[in-house]
Amino acid sequence: MPQGGWALSESSTIAGQVAVVTGGTAGIGLACVERFAAEGAKVAVVGRRAELGEPIAQRLSAAGAEVIFLAGECADEAAMTSVAAAVAARWGRCDILVNCAGGFRGVPRLEEIDGAMWHDAIAASLDAKFFITRELVPLMKRNGYGRIVNIASLAGRTGILFGSLEYSTAKAAVIGFSRRLAVELASAGITVNVVAPGTVMSPRVARVQVERLEAIAKNIPVGRLGKTEELAHAIWSLATPGAAFTTGAVLDVNGGVWTG
Repeated sequence: MPQGGWALSESSTIAGQVAVVTGGTAGIGLACVERFAAEGAKVAVVGRRAELGEPIAQRLSAAGAEVIFLAGECADEAAMTSVAAAVAARWGRCDILVNCAGGFRGVPRLEEIDGAMWHDAIAASLDAKFFITRELVPLMKRNGYGRIVNIASLAGRTGILFGSLEYSTAKAAVIGFSRRLAVELASAGITVNVVAPGTVMSPRVARVQVERLEAIAKNIPVGRLGKTEELAHAIWSLATPGAAFTTGAVLDVNGGVWTG
């Protein structure tokens, strides 16, 4: 191969790697689990509800993948310590961490947000990423390799009204957390990047009134909502070996709504 040529088989494969996906039982997280499993990765699905996670692991394992479900509340420090210990016991390594866990609970105004709502939003979007990342990074450092992809939101990038104040603040904090961590971990061979989705047709979004969804779609330049598999593809691209020089970046996947 000429110097500087492409080696796609080496730079794009995640086959045999160990991937941990939080919030992996629905929406973007589930799409990542399915994509990574299809590519030959060993996948740990992390979520709160075993009745959702266990069937996913069983279905994908029956199809030939190596997928397990690990139950735990991602915002709970002790639970994430246990999850990381289970990953270490089974595989002894972690190559990819995708932090999809988060939450969205309506759009209250400032005066309607009490302390519990504020802290719940920070816990769901930020604590849930911090605890599991802290626990799994030592496994990555051991092998001198890692890919961390944190899911933020368009709401954390610009002041859109359909992202509530506490949710938007938490998602913006995810970006700051990721950029600072990217600098700290760069010398260890670990990249840290962010994907910031716009409105994606997930099970949660599907419950919104059809009229509202149509109105949202009209304001998206590509003329439709995103698909979970499209987000999974963007996340996969940052999780591959070929993304070694990309760290501290925010990839906006929003159909052209915001290009700042």
